[in-house]
Amino acid sequence: SSLVGDQLERRYREKPYAYFGPVIRRARAVSIVDIEPDLESRLSDPELDELMLLDVLVRGRAAQYPETPEVWLAVEVSASVDRADVERARRRAALLRKAGYLAIPTVAGERATRGGAQAAREQNVFLVQDGRKEFWEAALAAALADGGGS
Repeated sequence: SSLVGDQLERRYREKPYAYFGPVIRRARAVSIVDIEPDLESRLSDPELDELMLLDVLVRGRAAQYPETPEVWLAVEVSASVDRADVERARRRAALLRKAGYLAIPTVAGERATRGGAQAAREQNVFLVQDGRKEFWEAALAAALADGGGS
């Protein structure tokens, strides 16, 4: 239900270090509104509107690569992560990268459908479900290869 999704979203926003801590050092949730002035100069209004729908934005440093620039997790939260969630996370992370942020598409939830997990693996999207973290290395490598970040 959307209620469960809302509760999950709040948990990820309030305790990002608990969920992303092992892979992201000093993880903290950031409101899109805080970087809005920067985004406005780099994205069109429709792109900005799309980005405003992002569930949670988390910034920090990749734990195993402290020398990489700061990374931003574009997180779509759903009780049951499916292909549509993966697609939204990819689209919104791509907009952040276009604006110059090293953004990693991320989906998080209690569980993932088979299609959702498969799509995350195929499309290098970081999947967090019930404490398990999957495809982080591939998602980070893809984001670094794609550029973004200053």
